[in-house]
Amino acid sequence: MPVMEKKNSEKVESVDLMLKSAWLAVSKMYSDQASLYNSTAVQALTLLKIDPKEGTRSTNLGPKMAIEPTSLTRIIKLLEDNGYIYKEKTTTDKREVIIKLTDKGINSRNLSKEVVLNFNKKIVERIQPEKFEVFKEVMNDILKIANELNNKNNNKSQ
Repeated sequence: MPVMEKKNSEKVESVDLMLKSAWLAVSKMYSDQASLYNSTAVQALTLLKIDPKEGTRSTNLGPKMAIEPTSLTRIIKLLEDNGYIYKEKTTTDKREVIIKLTDKGINSRNLSKEVVLNFNKKIVERIQPEKFEVFKEVMNDILKIANELNNKNNNKSQ
């Protein structure tokens, strides 16, 4: 486990390194799975964030994925060029675009969803429900603390 030194020479586990290590392992697993289908984890995530029936407004996709608009534009173009999605203008505002899945996109989305569900199933099978509930509580607490610190730092820079 990653550790950092305390002043009194006791070692304490570094939360950020534990989170990063776990996320890197999960991310690698998703990337490896996606590569079996000549895809990437980000492309798979994008397909998962598109509503399979109604499509999703392009302006809503970035915030759903926590991705910069420039990166999202490249991903959307690649998915469109490879026949996974198509763009449809809205009837109310011709500047606004709805991203919709093609049949190929729906099939890939279903594969991606299956990978995510299988991973979640493994977690639920191997981790006791009580421990998993504590994990969720702790993760929510970490998220709150990080957001509080982000807001505090953002307020200082203004």
